[in-house]
Amino acid sequence: MSSRTLRLALLFFVCAGLVVRADDPRTKAVQQQLDAAKKSQVAAQKQIALKQAEIDVAKKRIAELQKQIEQSQKSIAADAAALKKAQQTEVASGESVVVLQKQLAAHNHANGLIAAADAVRAQADAAQKKHDTLVNQLADTKRSLFEAKQKQAKAEAELKKAQEQLPKSQEALTKARTTLDAAAKELDVARVAVSTARSSARADRDAIAPAAARVARAKLAHDKVLASTKSLEEALAAVRAAAVAGGTDPNAAGAEIAQSLASLKPLEANAAAIMATASQQQNAATAKATASAKGLADKQSKIRELQTKYSDQSKAHFKLQLQVADLQGADKLNQTIIAEAKKSQETLAAAQTQVETQIAAAASEVEAHNSEYVAKMKLAEAALEPLGRFVSFSNHIAPIFAKRCVACHNTRTASGRLNMDSFAAILKGGESGASLEAHNAEDSLLVLMIEDGSMPQKADPLSKDEISVIRKWIDAGAPLDAGLVASAELFQVIPEVPQPLPPKSYRVPIPVTATAFNPEGNILATSGYHEILLWSTDDNKLIRRITNVAERVYDLEFSADGSQLAVAAGTPGQLGEVKLFSVADGRHMKTLVRTKDAVFAVTWSPDGKSIASGGADRVVSTVEVATGKTQLTIEDHADWVMDVNWSPDGSQLVTASRDKTAKVFNVADGRSLITFNGHGNSVYTAAFLKDGKQIVSGGSDKQLRVWNVADGKEARKIGGFGSDIFRIAVTAENHVLSACADTKAYHHNAADGKAVRSFAGHKDWVYTLAYSAKRKLLASGSYDGEIRLWNSEDGSVAGSFIAVPQADTKAVAAAEE
Repeated sequence: MSSRTLRLALLFFVCAGLVVRADDPRTKAVQQQLDAAKKSQVAAQKQIALKQAEIDVAKKRIAELQKQIEQSQKSIAADAAALKKAQQTEVASGESVVVLQKQLAAHNHANGLIAAADAVRAQADAAQKKHDTLVNQLADTKRSLFEAKQKQAKAEAELKKAQEQLPKSQEALTKARTTLDAAAKELDVARVAVSTARSSARADRDAIAPAAARVARAKLAHDKVLASTKSLEEALAAVRAAAVAGGTDPNAAGAEIAQSLASLKPLEANAAAIMATASQQQNAATAKATASAKGLADKQSKIRELQTKYSDQSKAHFKLQLQVADLQGADKLNQTIIAEAKKSQETLAAAQTQVETQIAAAASEVEAHNSEYVAKMKLAEAALEPLGRFVSFSNHIAPIFAKRCVACHNTRTASGRLNMDSFAAILKGGESGASLEAHNAEDSLLVLMIEDGSMPQKADPLSKDEISVIRKWIDAGAPLDAGLVASAELFQVIPEVPQPLPPKSYRVPIPVTATAFNPEGNILATSGYHEILLWSTDDNKLIRRITNVAERVYDLEFSADGSQLAVAAGTPGQLGEVKLFSVADGRHMKTLVRTKDAVFAVTWSPDGKSIASGGADRVVSTVEVATGKTQLTIEDHADWVMDVNWSPDGSQLVTASRDKTAKVFNVADGRSLITFNGHGNSVYTAAFLKDGKQIVSGGSDKQLRVWNVADGKEARKIGGFGSDIFRIAVTAENHVLSACADTKAYHHNAADGKAVRSFAGHKDWVYTLAYSAKRKLLASGSYDGEIRLWNSEDGSVAGSFIAVPQADTKAVAAAEE
């Protein structure tokens, strides 16, 4: 019971007691109840105090609990927030897991595609290695075959030479034998003569000694007589001197001695005579011996000469014997060599054919693997690009470099020696080193220079998006798109984009630079601005506007069946192109040629399988129409190629160039066959005559010149032109139609150069013309935009109109859609 309830009860009892008697037993009872109530109240108050204390304690406890609750609530709120965040994180993580799983799947898929491409690449490399091995084998086989042919030719030449020389050598050997025998006989005679001379010389020499002994004896006797004579003379002189000294007669005193001396005089004379005779005999013997010795020496010298002669003739005879033997042996040897060489050639020729077949198969295998690799790699690139692992050089990088960099960094003008006109050149770098480091854009020189504005110089810096994509490309490894050639120039790898649309209508006429009739002659195609215009020759009305063409159209030619139109066009200094269009609907069928400058000439081959073109890049090329593959590239002119045409049999091309020459090339290998310099000035047009043996050309020298293909000599020149000759057409009758800057077109007979007629009426340069043999129509186009149709047989005007479309152009509207 609460204290408030107790008070109300007591008040009720007090009030009730005021109307009850004092001695009322009930009062005691009430008193007792009151006392009891008071006791109860006191007890209750005590209880209340206790409870209040308990309540206070409880309140304190509650306060503490409330504080704890608040803290717990805060904790719960924080936990709830964390839980919510965790739940959100879980959701985000779940979403991220899904995304990452998808990305992982995409990466794995891309990696799988790369692996598949790499597997094919390995197959392609193996096939290429096999192909290269076969090519080397073929080269060895060809070399061996050539050597075998050379060996056979050499053996045949030596055999022929030996067979020609053998009779002569045998005849010479016979003569040498005869001469040798004669020399031997002569030598034998000389030997007998020497032997005789030697015996005679020996006898004569032996005779000298007795003669000398006789001379010695005679001299000794003579000397004795002289000595006696001298002794007697000395004695006589002494006696006479003594007689004189003694005073006696000296003569008488020496008479006896004088008489003895006188008797010795005959003896002295005789001894002197004997000695003289002996000396003469000795001298004669000596002279005879000397003569005999000289005769012997002469004969010995002669025999030596004859021996030398015999030796020489013997050697010559032996040499001829050897020569005859060699020639006889060479005959057999060379015949053996020839037989072996022929057999070897047969074996090698068979091996060559086999290897060539294997090479063709290997080349097809390589091409198939390469095509498969490119296809698979393109799939891989498509999968890698969204993942940031691949950036297309062709689509994203090359266009930036071509537009912003190549002007200063190209093959001719490589600023800082950095050439950027191809992927390979970019990777090569310049004088400052490598231009980029794959997978590291941050440290790549190219990025540093484009980010700090160093490149491009004197031009607006690259945009953030351009720099960003270049960075991504480098960080992705600076890859080159599959199937592209690293050395190809940028304009060749940049995807072809649609050309700007032509104006809906022309404010003023524009020059007509190209015209062409279809085979039936009922459609005339003319040049426009970024378009080709097809006109009906029946009413001169516009049939169709063909768009997606470069700025200026320079040449047009229909296919033989009239279903396709080949177009040579370009934007000067920027691009050139050869495109094929469907005549029926104007649809762009394919682009066959893309160059860095305008293409001025295009022509179909006689068999319709190839197209030749030439232009401002000085290059003449042929392309296979079916595949678009370049068959031939000729870089032989020094200036623009203004015209190109096929020979009637399709084996040769004739070109006209601003380098003042016309040239003939062999289509099989691009070899230059002849150069004609007769114009001495720019040559704008050239074409074969129908026999294929002569060519007619024209240019800024105001002359048509007919010249021989065989030797390049001028056959005749055709004059009468008032200015430059821009274009010619040759008819089936070998007549030449020409367009001239003197405002006229001309008709000449190529055979004799005589003028047939002129077509006058234009008011400006006649730059182009076309001829329809079927309708006997000549169409001429002028720089003032006028087209004139002429009757080629009488020169009358068949029609004229300004070659510009009207404002209502369904073709342009369709193209815009």
